[in-house]
Amino acid sequence: MHLHCLVVLVLCWYWPGLTSSTLTPNFFCSILGEPKVLLSNGPILSSNFSYPVTIATDVFFQTPFQLSSTVQITALVMFARQNNVSLTVRAALYNAASVLIAQTATITVSAVELSNVHINPWTLPFDEPVNLTAGVSYSVAYWYAGSSNDGAGYVALFATSPANSTWLIPANNFTTVNGSFPSLLAAPYTFGAGTAAPFIQLIGSPCTNTVSASNIHLNETILSISQRIQNKYSDIPAIGASIIQMPTLQSYTGAQSPAHVICPFIPVSTVVAGVRRADAVTPEVVTVGDKWHLGSDTKSMTAILIQMLIQANKLNLTTTVGDVFPYLPFSPTSTPPSTSCICANFSNVAGYFAKSPYSCGLTMHISWKYVTVAHLLTHASGIEALDTAFLPEHYAEESALEINGSKESCSNYSLPSRRYHLSLLLSMTIPSPPPSINVPVASSYSNNNFILLGLILEEIWSLPWESIIQQQLFDPLGMITAGFGSPTEQVPLNSFATQPFGHYEDAAGILHSTDADNFKAWGPAGTVHASLNDWAKFVACHLQEGRDLMPFGFAPINSSFLNSTTSPYLLSPYMWQNIHTQYVFPLSSTPNSQDSLSGMISNRDNLGLSLWHTGSNTLWYAYVVVYPRLIQPMALLITTNVANDDAVWETKAGIINIYLAWQEQGQPPEIVTSTAASYAIISFEPILVLICIHLVR
Repeated sequence: MHLHCLVVLVLCWYWPGLTSSTLTPNFFCSILGEPKVLLSNGPILSSNFSYPVTIATDVFFQTPFQLSSTVQITALVMFARQNNVSLTVRAALYNAASVLIAQTATITVSAVELSNVHINPWTLPFDEPVNLTAGVSYSVAYWYAGSSNDGAGYVALFATSPANSTWLIPANNFTTVNGSFPSLLAAPYTFGAGTAAPFIQLIGSPCTNTVSASNIHLNETILSISQRIQNKYSDIPAIGASIIQMPTLQSYTGAQSPAHVICPFIPVSTVVAGVRRADAVTPEVVTVGDKWHLGSDTKSMTAILIQMLIQANKLNLTTTVGDVFPYLPFSPTSTPPSTSCICANFSNVAGYFAKSPYSCGLTMHISWKYVTVAHLLTHASGIEALDTAFLPEHYAEESALEINGSKESCSNYSLPSRRYHLSLLLSMTIPSPPPSINVPVASSYSNNNFILLGLILEEIWSLPWESIIQQQLFDPLGMITAGFGSPTEQVPLNSFATQPFGHYEDAAGILHSTDADNFKAWGPAGTVHASLNDWAKFVACHLQEGRDLMPFGFAPINSSFLNSTTSPYLLSPYMWQNIHTQYVFPLSSTPNSQDSLSGMISNRDNLGLSLWHTGSNTLWYAYVVVYPRLIQPMALLITTNVANDDAVWETKAGIINIYLAWQEQGQPPEIVTSTAASYAIISFEPILVLICIHLVR
């Protein structure tokens, strides 16, 4: 078995039924007169030509724009610049969450050369009129093919001057004439100095009167989105989604946070749809209390435990692996553990791992000398190169140790496979290790970073990682459904399943349920399961960032971790905010990657700072995104009991869009957590997949 990361690349757009029924603007627009130019990013090109008067002359499309009044857009006009071949062109509008809300028809135009005396604009009509409201940020992008990029398609934002252009590279090049936009914009990328971008105009009419559409019923709409995702991707037995907000003065009336939680939150909506097992004789319907495997979303829990130790001065970011295991000498050669030790050799040794037979005679390779806690948290340790050094016989031994179920001799440690894994890892040579404790290597994702962080927790706490996370997170946070591995054990297909199962497809495209999971040894990197509501109790701490909620009537409940009385919300506000930013190593000037010290990816989209992560053991899929700096901080959690990243990303885009529209309506006062579920019989289309167990970032 091979440790690696499945990178999520494909971002797809919705099918027509979804766009028309769930993502339309939440008002009706009355207009008078012929459409005209409402907005333009085009300066005066020459003394011979000027653009019509615009709503906001200082707004450019490289950054999101806002309108001063509600309008109805019917077309987008582009003024070509320096193109000497035919082009196939399409344009699109994105909302504040970088979610695609409308795209134009595709047109093919002949060669055009822009000059001061000849203007030949291209008009791209939208598929249907698009209503844009005031005070909301929008972005424009275009897609083209057939020019100097050799037919490959690019999505681009427009520049503030002809000499500069910011380009957005989609997951795949849209080489077909009718290629669609991605549902989310990718990260900005400078295409090249001197690259000219076209000026554009939005054509439409101001709304003379707007009539609010019927109130959005969030649960019902999210359920509809989930069921449509299931209809599109016929291999998804069940899907769940939950939206939470942090209590603020802007919280909607009547909302109540769950009682006795460390990090209070408002459960805005929780919806599930589908069945626990696709192949059961009588498929069992999922419920909102069901447990879901979270995969690599476990990593943030391990990271927060590390941060709690740092706050308690038990660790720091520059603590090295050698500092944690001082009884393991460094060696220029790889020295695996000896088999000659007897229990008497460990009777008086200091150190949790030191009492293990796997520490007997073990030396740490010198390449580990400068690997620190910060390197491990941000995947900047270089140990991803060791993933391929784990051979089939190593995994076979780990599996045999776990199947055997016996505790470790001498120490009575409950999971010998984890210490066996550690002994292999530390004796290996890191090909390109960090040159100092303050310098990273190129960031590269590896589960071994967090397996090792879990063992560091064990060494300091003198307990298995499972006991630590139970005592210091699950119990204080009230995560009563949280556990490890598959949420349930395999039962006959004609028996009742009390919890969902993971699923995989065979070569014939038939779905099969299974209780398989990664090795227990990998727990700190990704074996936690929990219900959506219990997972939200942990995510809420990220959302809250240690803010004082006393003014809103939420008294803090101190964690018992290290008998702390100074951090009622697990960590101090300073700690939370510090670990949510992209980490810069002391001798670096810029972040090494988007990895934060919180076990989450720190990014910034049009809604502001976002923290996100995904997790999968190839049988499940979990996704979380947290927006802690919004006026109304919110988070979205999505789960499926099959590994389908496309479906999860589409679900995320649809839910974020409808959530924004719901917010614009002023948040209806009574939102009750939904127990609605889909009773539809799920059909399956053949899709060939490679079945292997790994974790997904």
